[in-house]
Amino acid sequence: KNLSVPKLQDMSPAEIGSILRHPSVGHTVKRALDTIPTLELGVTLHPLTRSVLQLNLTIVPLFTWDSRVHHGALRWWIWVEDQSNEHIYHSEAWLMTRKVYDSGAHTITFSIPIFEPMPPQYYVRVISDDWIDAEAFLEVSFHNLILPERHPPHTQLLDLDPLPLQALRNRAYESLYEGKFTHFNPIQTQAFHTLYHTDKNVLLGAPTGSGKT
Repeated sequence: KNLSVPKLQDMSPAEIGSILRHPSVGHTVKRALDTIPTLELGVTLHPLTRSVLQLNLTIVPLFTWDSRVHHGALRWWIWVEDQSNEHIYHSEAWLMTRKVYDSGAHTITFSIPIFEPMPPQYYVRVISDDWIDAEAFLEVSFHNLILPERHPPHTQLLDLDPLPLQALRNRAYESLYEGKFTHFNPIQTQAFHTLYHTDKNVLLGAPTGSGKT
């Protein structure tokens, strides 16, 4: 009747026994079907840059572990491919031990490239290295994905004259620099107000010897 494994797994023991015309084996077949490795996949995306995504893949086992069948561990291959199945952007081996199985959901984090124009989706596959046709598949849509700005805006330079030492308005501070210079240089003048009068975080990039220290 062209029954697939997923269809049989959704049936009750009575239905399986009826299909096989052997009602007494329904429970035996059902228990065997429940041990076939089946996974549920979930994913969250975090853009790191416009060309790199962090992917958090959550794997949940949906089968019944049987040490007589699965032994100590199950080996899987995880890969991410493009929509045309032409390029694999990530691949790794993953071992599901009994401890991992008992923990329920397991999350694996890795980075993958993304290109512009942005494709509609990538595909994630988790394929058993031990069981034929034991595979989980997930389509990862980029429909609502928002990438970072292409080029973060730089702080606009202000048209300022060099500030005199008196801008410190503190005689003790001014005396530290007397005889060394009378005015702050252009870079120091640009950053003076933010550094001296506020508690804001500042990333200041300037050449060696420009007065940053």
